[in-house]
Amino acid sequence: MAKYQIHVFCNECFETHPMGVLVDLNDGPADKESLNNTYAGKELPSAVANFINNKTMCPNTRKMFTQTDNDQIFLVAVSD
Repeated sequence: MAKYQIHVFCNECFETHPMGVLVDLNDGPADKESLNNTYAGKELPSAVANFINNKTMCPNTRKMFTQTDNDQIFLVAVSD
């Protein structure tokens, strides 16, 4: 099973930030890919779906934001 970080595009500062969580997936991307590309036509794994719509703090503006667009939520493979 491979480990992935969840990154989200920030609506506050227009950069991409890690959410600070790791998830284990059997069918994730080789590098970095959006949820829409990775799981097109498939159900999201519960490990990922649990973090969708969670508020995240922008490290630049310190404002909370929520990203609901699966084209703007990414899985990033973590090297061991």
